Amino acid sequence: MRVAIIAEVFLPKIDGVVMRTMRLLEHLSEAGDEVVVFCPHAEDCQHPSIRTVSFPSFPCVAYPEYRIGVPSERLIEVIREFAPDVIHFLNPFAFGFRCHDVLARHRISIPTVFSFHTLYGEFVKQYPVLRKLSRPLWHLTRSYHNCADVNLTVSSILRAELEQRGFERVRTWPPAVDTQLFQPKRQSESMRYRLTSGEPDTPLLLTVSRLAVEKNVDFLAKVIERFPGARLAIVGDGPDRARLERRFAGSKTTFTGYLRGQELAQAYASADLFLYGSETETMGNVVMEAMASGLPVLAPAAGGIPSLMQDGESGVLYCPGDVDAAQTSLAKLLGSVELRRSLGSRARSHVERCGWRASTEEVRRRYQEAMETLDAAREQRRVASRCSSLAVSSLVFAFRSASWLQRSWRSSSSPLATQPSQA
Repeated sequence: MRVAIIAEVFLPKIDGVVMRTMRLLEHLSEAGDEVVVFCPHAEDCQHPSIRTVSFPSFPCVAYPEYRIGVPSERLIEVIREFAPDVIHFLNPFAFGFRCHDVLARHRISIPTVFSFHTLYGEFVKQYPVLRKLSRPLWHLTRSYHNCADVNLTVSSILRAELEQRGFERVRTWPPAVDTQLFQPKRQSESMRYRLTSGEPDTPLLLTVSRLAVEKNVDFLAKVIERFPGARLAIVGDGPDRARLERRFAGSKTTFTGYLRGQELAQAYASADLFLYGSETETMGNVVMEAMASGLPVLAPAAGGIPSLMQDGESGVLYCPGDVDAAQTSLAKLLGSVELRRSLGSRARSHVERCGWRASTEEVRRRYQEAMETLDAAREQRRVASRCSSLAVSSLVFAFRSASWLQRSWRSSSSPLATQPSQA
């Protein structure tokens, strides 16, 4: 089939959504499908083997790695020329919703699938200035998703929550992990030496995360206070890194920045335990990667994480925000090598059946389901409410204005800008 993917985030950004997108593209190509990707422009955004159409973009002030794309009439030209059987809006928000509006304005009636990967309405609560946007964002997201022929989300728990919130036609995109890349055999002495800053014999805790406020990495600083003999390695990067480095100063913590491929797999396999703090995961790709690596996981019972593991069997869950509970569970895990091995082994066994090929085949079945939708039903719900469309336009305008103001301020405060002319 011919598939158009409208990606809210894409290369070169590194996060779970981009990783899932890349896996989807890989397996769609293997299945013989023709694919074109529409995405915000960034340096190195072009996929090496998939046609990529990028649009002008600007960085979000609060999170520069997230670029907000601005679709143009070129979207219509390429869609008409490519004539896709289905359009997949992957994690749509500012860019994706505006692309949807452009298509609707031109009365492009093609089967659509939306997939939900980010709890936008929840993680804004982590930013005091944005908390009041939570309810409007949920309303906005639901309004657009309910225009789709099929909605996907990545865990059974999130599917139930979305349905409770009024999202329609919701299906599950099964979780998946590369068990060939992430496996216990990747253990590396040199990687452990690196992660422990030269103290490989000390207990090693690992977390892998985008370093942003909503990922709740701060919580881990409180958890490890009772364990001065253990080391924590934080793999990842993001807008909150500088502040987090100050927060963890004085503790035995190593910041590695981003790791990829074999290096990332070695990091998982070389640690003793995976410790996680995020409470807004729709699924938790890094949790699955840790499980595939045979690593016992200690994580909050929040978001989609409980759908991945059974507490006490293939991992340990603690009550979100409960430092004492997390510390108690961590003490038990650090105190028993046998318990860690048992949990890690069962975790590995649990995810071995979660392959990307089967996961992608389920997505392809949902594409077929969308294609079988009656044209009259699609026409009835094709256009988002006028209010929602105006809200998206206003958000993009606000983001763009903030970005312009930030660039102007930086330019005016630059030393070069304040130097007298030499003419």
